Amino acid sequence: RRRSSCGSSVWNNPSEPLMIEIVRERHVDLPPDRGWPLVEDPEKLSEWFTAAERIDVLKGSGLGRRQRLYGRWGRKRAEIDQVVTEYVPGKVLAWRHEAERLDGKPAPEFARETVFVIRLQPEGAGTRVRLESRQEPAGPVRGLMIRLFGKREVAGHMDRSLASLAARVGERRA
Repeated sequence: RRRSSCGSSVWNNPSEPLMIEIVRERHVDLPPDRGWPLVEDPEKLSEWFTAAERIDVLKGSGLGRRQRLYGRWGRKRAEIDQVVTEYVPGKVLAWRHEAERLDGKPAPEFARETVFVIRLQPEGAGTRVRLESRQEPAGPVRGLMIRLFGKREVAGHMDRSLASLAARVGERRA
């Protein structure tokens, strides 16, 4: 901690990681080539990815695709504009949040950057599906809020999403 010019304490701990990472993974009984359409196609993704009620493509396809995710954050309607930042067919789909709205108004900025990644890796006759969320907090207080509240909600969505995907392909927990 150090003192700011107004006398209040400011968080300044170099050993504290700036990024907040949440990772969940699960085996599903589906080869990656058959699982990829469930990840890459926004309509199919929203059928198992519980954070999304709907995903609309705004422009483009593959790397650079712009899309809007509609869902809920707590009791509020959420809209998140995203851009696809990594696209490796059959293996990786990643996006970065560009704008977030709650109930139609700009959401408070808790993270300077949010990146979400879905990875598919062959595993036996099936696939290891890995979900990764990385957020760079917009400051120490915002980071604390993410760690105390947001992290649990994101992790819950990830767990429910993997269970939903496994159920969709007829897989029981492995």
